[in-house]
Amino acid sequence: MSYPDIALGLILLGLSAYLLFGGADFGAGLWHLISPRRSNKDVIEHAMGPLWEANHVWLIFVMVMTWTAFPPVFADIMAVHWIPLSLAVLGIVARGSTFVFSKAVPDQPAYAWLFGVSSVVTPFCLGAVATTVATGESTWLSLPGIYGGVLTTALCAYLAAVYLIWDARRLADADATLRFRGYAILTGVVVGLLALPGAAALGVHSPLILISAAAGIVSFALVLRRNYLAVRVTGALAVVTVLWGAAEMADLDLDAAAAHDAALQVVFVALAVGALILVPSMTWLYVLFQRAETRPR
Repeated sequence: MSYPDIALGLILLGLSAYLLFGGADFGAGLWHLISPRRSNKDVIEHAMGPLWEANHVWLIFVMVMTWTAFPPVFADIMAVHWIPLSLAVLGIVARGSTFVFSKAVPDQPAYAWLFGVSSVVTPFCLGAVATTVATGESTWLSLPGIYGGVLTTALCAYLAAVYLIWDARRLADADATLRFRGYAILTGVVVGLLALPGAAALGVHSPLILISAAAGIVSFALVLRRNYLAVRVTGALAVVTVLWGAAEMADLDLDAAAAHDAALQVVFVALAVGALILVPSMTWLYVLFQRAETRPR
């Protein structure tokens, strides 16, 4: 395995982490926007807690790895897709600030609305760009780009619903648990109807798509059986295999675009040192949050 292959694998791992953690936060923002019940919003706000903005570390990791390991690829993506990427950045900033403002000034509903809208715009733009790069289209507003944006947003909503079932149960909110269970079933069906025909239309032949479909079916059964903890694992598997399967579509000459092996060696050493700090810190943050009180304030 060459150094460029290792670098690409690390980038995909970073994207997977961002989709599974940051993507779930975006999806939670969507449910926060459209949910009419205050109890649902309480569960969402408590579940996001102090962790949600920390999840953007995975996006930063992906960006740093791409521009250091594959500088021409990073330059081309940024130059061609600067509009949707700028919208995504604005969405990240807007959702972070408006979430805080909505808690500080609860009588201003515009803040909560902007938080929800930003939570939809950001994954749509990121998904549209990723699909455009993978399919070789010239614009993010092409049909594949729009499809990728919609699918990514749906995947985030599905992940959030699956995760929030268990969070609502931990908070002993039976009504919210049932509502998020319904959201998970609904979005699971929508994702299945989007992902499988879309994969066939775009020519995705990776066996990972079949694994995703199987994991989705198992997740559906687990939700129906009320096995809310196990479905977090199978739901995450169903989502992340869509990403890895679609990544095989990208026709990029990474060997020609890769940085020199000596530079990549330095990057890998720096990543190993950083991981000694980042991974235990993030793990401990999650452990502390799980030990926190189980009722929203």
